[in-house]
Amino acid sequence: MRLLTRRSRSLPNLQHVLSAAGREGSAAAGEQEIPLDRIVGSASGSSKIGEFDPTFLPLSARMRQRWVRVYQAMTEGGDVPPIDVYRVGDDYYVSDGHHRVSVGRALGRETIPARVTEVRTRAPLPPGADAGALLRAAEYRDFLERTGLDKTRPEARLECSRLGRYDEILRHIAGHAYFLGLERGGAVSVEEAAASWYDNVYLPVVKTIRRHRVLEQLPGWTETDLYVEVTRRWLELGEAGEEAGPHQALHRLAEEGALRSFTWLGRRRPLRLRLDQ
Repeated sequence: MRLLTRRSRSLPNLQHVLSAAGREGSAAAGEQEIPLDRIVGSASGSSKIGEFDPTFLPLSARMRQRWVRVYQAMTEGGDVPPIDVYRVGDDYYVSDGHHRVSVGRALGRETIPARVTEVRTRAPLPPGADAGALLRAAEYRDFLERTGLDKTRPEARLECSRLGRYDEILRHIAGHAYFLGLERGGAVSVEEAAASWYDNVYLPVVKTIRRHRVLEQLPGWTETDLYVEVTRRWLELGEAGEEAGPHQALHRLAEEGALRSFTWLGRRRPLRLRLDQ
């Protein structure tokens, strides 16, 4: 099954997740009952990661004696201490208590007591982030480090569902910085240009997208995905000498049927956008 689905044999590693998303800080959150199905990986070294599969089933027969001891303690009411976990977004990573998690899942339990440490990341992560999500988080983290947009505009959430789009947005910001410098008669920092671009370019496009309720017709897309597609057509219209703006660009998309919605197994179907006048 692992060969067919290309899934990893071992537990996801918290260090790989934090390396991609960028660790901002952490704080103790005390002891809590946490859902077992949200424990997705390990915060321990490679030895623990290699002892369990992604469902926390033991991978080696040499673990049997310890697993049985933990099983007996948990079923016979023995003294079983809370596990220790790190929480990143909605997911948990075990630093101590892998066997207790494994047994708890085998017993069909829904929760387990845990001492929780909350970890903040610079780039947000979806629940159960896979390799693709980590790559996108790494791109977003790099974008935020270069623009500082999460500091100057904390409410901004520019999430792309495809790789490579942050590079295109960075080019937009560089162009905005150039014209802003001409207007002001001096150089403009990347951070200042990014904040101005967000206020005066990105948000007006997104407001148009929201007004036309385009995302309802595009499952799997984000507002930032659409921003990139709209600005591409906006530039094409301007270069062709036609009337250009976000509204016209959206209509160009509708005419082209260029956007496609995604379905399972990678199949696609043409999209016909329905835009209000």
